[in-house]
Amino acid sequence: MTYHPKSDFIRVMMERGFLADCTDYQGFDDALSAGVVPGYIGFDATAKSLHVGSLIQIMTLRWLQKTGHKPITLMGGGTTKVGDPSFRADERPLLTPAQIDANIDGIKQVFAKYLSYGDGPTDAMMINNAEWLDSLNYLDFLRDIGRHFSVNRMLSFESVKSRLDREQSLSF
Repeated sequence: MTYHPKSDFIRVMMERGFLADCTDYQGFDDALSAGVVPGYIGFDATAKSLHVGSLIQIMTLRWLQKTGHKPITLMGGGTTKVGDPSFRADERPLLTPAQIDANIDGIKQVFAKYLSYGDGPTDAMMINNAEWLDSLNYLDFLRDIGRHFSVNRMLSFESVKSRLDREQSLSF
């Protein structure tokens, strides 16, 4: 199917090869044509900078902003405290809050080269999930969040299976 978009964002994404398919081109296009649409991408603060693997996500946010929409960079200040076992052979080392803050500051400098931050309707904004995750207590987490995760489903993931087969620990 060849789709001819009305919105600049979809047109640019298709021209640049960033968008190959969409479940609802028309609905997406209509939303983008109706006004400013926010879009976010999340990044964990495990290093002081981002690697080249994040370039497509960064450029997607840049083009979102350049075509009149609002990019949101969601920093994983809270989730970085837990670690991330996905697709790693070993457990990610836990970082101190000071290291995480320093990493977020470094990553902000990367984003500042590509996005314009401010308070305007299409200015980028950076949000740190530590702002709400740090205030969760364990019982609230188990009750409100943990019940949405199935251990059976997690065990079906290849990354979890391989870690368990190697008798390596998993972080929640």
